[in-house]
Amino acid sequence: MANEDSRESWARAAARHIVDGALAASERSGGPSLSPDQISLLREIARQALWHMPNSGDEVRTLRKYFDIENLRQQNPFDDDPPGG
Repeated sequence: MANEDSRESWARAAARHIVDGALAASERSGGPSLSPDQISLLREIARQALWHMPNSGDEVRTLRKYFDIENLRQQNPFDDDPPGG
C-alpha cells in the first residue's frame, strides 16, 4: 500500500509540474482564466496521455467518476445568494 501511495503522490507532483510548465510556456494572456489556446493545449495533453495508457477507456470512466465526486464536494457559488438570485 505504501508503494502505491508514494507512486500516486509522485505522479501527481510530476503531472502538476508538467502541466504548470506547459501552461507557463503557452501563456498568451495575463488574465486569471485560461486562454482558448491553453484549453486546447490541456485537452491535447490529456488526449495524448490517455492514448498511451493501456485500458484507456477504463481510465476515462474512472476519471469521470472522480470528477463527478469532486464536483459534488465543491461549494456552489450561488449557495449563499438569497432566493431569486
